Amino acid sequence: MRALITDGEEVRLERTWPDPDPQPGEAVIAPRRIAISGLDRAAAGGLFDFRGVLGHAFVGTVESIEPAAARSGQVGGATLPELPGRVVGSICTACGSCDLCQKGLRAHCRYQTILGLLDRDGCAADRFALPAANLVPVPDGVEDERAIFAHDVAAAIQTARQITVEGKPYITVLGDGPLGLIMVQVMVRLNAAVRLIGRSARRLGICEKWGIKHRHADEIGRRADQDVVIDCTSAADGLELAMQLVRPRGTIIRKCVLSPSDRRAIDLSPITRREITLTGSFDGPVAEAVRMIEREEIDVVSLIGRRMKLDDGEML
Repeated sequence: MRALITDGEEVRLERTWPDPDPQPGEAVIAPRRIAISGLDRAAAGGLFDFRGVLGHAFVGTVESIEPAAARSGQVGGATLPELPGRVVGSICTACGSCDLCQKGLRAHCRYQTILGLLDRDGCAADRFALPAANLVPVPDGVEDERAIFAHDVAAAIQTARQITVEGKPYITVLGDGPLGLIMVQVMVRLNAAVRLIGRSARRLGICEKWGIKHRHADEIGRRADQDVVIDCTSAADGLELAMQLVRPRGTIIRKCVLSPSDRRAIDLSPITRREITLTGSFDGPVAEAVRMIEREEIDVVSLIGRRMKLDDGEML
């Protein structure tokens, strides 16, 4: 089968990549759409020392489920009489039996794999495997091009859950990529004063269309007056800017992992000196994200940059 793979240095399209070998409880999925983001490009460049098939965001059709899951009929927490149609899913797997899983921390399983990012081949192929328990059915009224953003919407919902809203806090979202633009839409639903900081005139123009406050990164003051700064960039200077913007005893939430090409020493002394809380945030509730997309509470179609075929993947 075809698969877009990385060896940690270059990306190439393989046409004779082996078919997935699903383990008990895993589904074999044929992608209908995949989305490539900065996170995939970082994986292609050696993030997590990843080697294998790229891709983590997908809408697909389940072709088969290994017996352990087929007998239970459980997909995404719902009992299904037959194979589901279109699905999206959580990209993080869990063993269910390690000490962290037993403590309710399945998202941080000691033996975790992450689709297309850590120890598991991704979705940029003709077929891939993922535990059936990770899958969430896509409602008939949600088009593939909207459903493909379920993972990023879920990640933004997770961040909203990590924020304690008291009064009307000032929240700044850094980064005008798809995740940042989704994040700011979720944040404005809170009782908060929200703005997005970016560098692309086109993407900042999308915020203009939505009526969301936005500024170019070169035009903002660095007055250390923001209650929460959410860093959706993948660069070291994103964290440095966040430390300049957040108030003493404020909170910085990191939604990104530094790409290997941008890893360098960062002065973290402001974290200690100004008693700033630095928090990480990654995956999120995919089923809830699908419901938000279905209710058209969030615009994701405006975020599509270009459409390509898998055969053109080496151009990424």
